[in-house]
Amino acid sequence: MPRKKAAPPIAPVEPAVPPAAAATPAVPTEPAPPPAPTPAAPPKEKTVEKELKDIYSELGDEGRDMTTLEQASGSTAKKILVGLTVFFAALAAVAWTGFFMFSPGREKFSGEKVVVDIQGPAEPKSGAKVDYKIVYKNGESIPLGTAVLAMRLPKDFALSEAEPAGENLEWKIGSVAPGKEGAIELHGVFTAPLKTPHDLQAILTYRPADFNSEFQKVTTRPIIINDSVYDLSIKTPEKTLPGEKVTVTAEYGNGGAAEAKNLVLRFEYPQGFIPDAANPKAADDGFSTWNLPTLAPGTNGKVTVTGTFASEAKGELDIKAELLLKAVGGDLALQKNASAASTVIGGELVTALIMNGKTGDQAVDFGDTLRLALTYRNTGDVLLEDVSLALVFETEPSSKVLLWNSLKDPEGGVRDGSKLTWTKKQISALGSIKPGSEGSIDIEVPILPVPQPGTEQALHKVSAWIEAAVGKADGVAVSRVTKSQPVAAKMQSDSSLAAQARYFDADQVPVGTGPLPPKVGETTVYRVTWKIANTLHELSDLKVGAALPPNVMWTGQSSVDAGTLRFDAGSERMVWTLNRMPTSVKALQVHFDVSFTPGDDQRGKIATILEGTAFEAIDKVTAFSVLVAAPPLTTMLDGDPTAEGKGRVE
Repeated sequence: MPRKKAAPPIAPVEPAVPPAAAATPAVPTEPAPPPAPTPAAPPKEKTVEKELKDIYSELGDEGRDMTTLEQASGSTAKKILVGLTVFFAALAAVAWTGFFMFSPGREKFSGEKVVVDIQGPAEPKSGAKVDYKIVYKNGESIPLGTAVLAMRLPKDFALSEAEPAGENLEWKIGSVAPGKEGAIELHGVFTAPLKTPHDLQAILTYRPADFNSEFQKVTTRPIIINDSVYDLSIKTPEKTLPGEKVTVTAEYGNGGAAEAKNLVLRFEYPQGFIPDAANPKAADDGFSTWNLPTLAPGTNGKVTVTGTFASEAKGELDIKAELLLKAVGGDLALQKNASAASTVIGGELVTALIMNGKTGDQAVDFGDTLRLALTYRNTGDVLLEDVSLALVFETEPSSKVLLWNSLKDPEGGVRDGSKLTWTKKQISALGSIKPGSEGSIDIEVPILPVPQPGTEQALHKVSAWIEAAVGKADGVAVSRVTKSQPVAAKMQSDSSLAAQARYFDADQVPVGTGPLPPKVGETTVYRVTWKIANTLHELSDLKVGAALPPNVMWTGQSSVDAGTLRFDAGSERMVWTLNRMPTSVKALQVHFDVSFTPGDDQRGKIATILEGTAFEAIDKVTAFSVLVAAPPLTTMLDGDPTAEGKGRVE
């Protein structure tokens, strides 16, 4: 191979190598002297060596020693950096492992030895003072820091005192050393109904020493109220007759250590008992509720009720009483109950009053007519003579409620104010009633069409009952008057409902769209209006509803004065609901649009676009339901004169 010439000299340049390589000597500017002679080598090796030298000579590195290998300095630095990183990571892991494994406090702490205990009665009496002690203890080997104890108490527990005092049922305890304990005492009274369960709950939140996280210990103590500190008993005669005066006595007492306030006594009478007087005066007209005065510890009180059993009453009948405590929020919590039975020996003459086909209380409207039937029957086995029957009315308010001038009484009873009386002079059958014989008297009397001025929002009520007297029984003179169970009619509010569908409004402006008359396969939109009016009594829980027939849909367009209008997909009904309607609001209405697309089977017919509408509510004065209905709405659009004659489907 011919020998290559030496490379020509080159000008010095900035080295284009990493900084570590910057220490390499610059290439001289004069031509390099010829290389020194080298020992002869085998021809092949000599050729390879010469070629390598020629290559490095061209690169300016012809003086590099080729007999040794040199590592790149950049690779060495990288390996050192990686090695140090691995070393320090391993060192940190070992340090943390040692900290967790050999730290004496962490080795022993589990939280299981932190104790919270609620000490006190599990079955306290309602109305009695009760004490509970909440004990907390640190049984662990390290201190507990920032400890806070919180209590959750039942709503029926009235806390009167806490030792020490806390804030919003929380106590900031702070640090609790190992083995140390403390306590908080709570004093109060349960005012809860009988047979009700409750829970007292204590929550201790703390942070162990050298820990950054919080721990909790929760303890719950179940409580049940099975008794109270109050006493109650009731007495009635063991046996009695219909019409005979009966005295019922309830005695109550306070067996607690504190005054008893807000006690309420309530009676529940059996069907057929008619109370007529009470001492002290009852809180209601039915002689069933008393708001009792404050009762000192160890003292008693008494309530007496007098009345009679109705002529139809018989058998063993219970009179019940309940002693209640008005708790926080006004709820009545049962504290004691009692009952007593009287055996009513069935009378010979049994009477009953039926009003408008019913034997119980009912709602009527102003302007209605009361239709009453008096029935009587001799259920004994002796002849009854000289019987008189009287129908007694009692009205609220005491002003004129019944139109006596329009009374219908075919038998011609004698009227004395609000009392009608029949004897054998009017009805000969009353002179002598054989065993098993019976009869009836029918009358009618109208109610005022509207309330008298100044009484519009008052309760208007008519109560009626029968008083029956027997002159002789089996030839022996008797003097006993029996009464039937009273029946009451309450005048409900003058609520009304109007339902209407239109295509044009009152100004003849279209509020509907589409063909008129409606056409098969095409859509016509109508506007439906519901309007409710009311003036006498406040209403609550109002609801107006009607079903949409097939081929009719709600468009989603509506306008509501008050409340909420919605489409109930389940029943396919439009429903309008309101919480209340005070008497200051005389009328409310809602509009909504429905679309009607008639089918071929409706061609030539008048179609229904809304089924019958029902309006229901609760009369707040009478407590009876108000029910008003309106007929279905059709494409005839009654009440829309502009659309007259355009209701038959084409």
